[in-house]
Amino acid sequence: MFHIVNYGGTVSVDVTFNRASATQTALGVDSVAHILGSKNMSSGDYIQFTGAEMIMETGDTIKITADGTTPTVDAMCTVEEFFILPG
Repeated sequence: MFHIVNYGGTVSVDVTFNRASATQTALGVDSVAHILGSKNMSSGDYIQFTGAEMIMETGDTIKITADGTTPTVDAMCTVEEFFILPG
């Protein structure tokens, strides 16, 4: 689950998935994938993604950028982490 809410003025929100350089080189993929591109949000608007799955590797990040007069945006997400034990 990924939830973004704007509780201030009008903003433009961009969400990107950024691959770690090792993953990018090994897989030959672009370093940045846009999850949400320049979405205009008024005060009180929210966006919620549910049911989607994204597999992240060590060093991968998700970046949220809000531009506007008073960019007051909060984001929450749920994750499930798996540990692979050696041996």
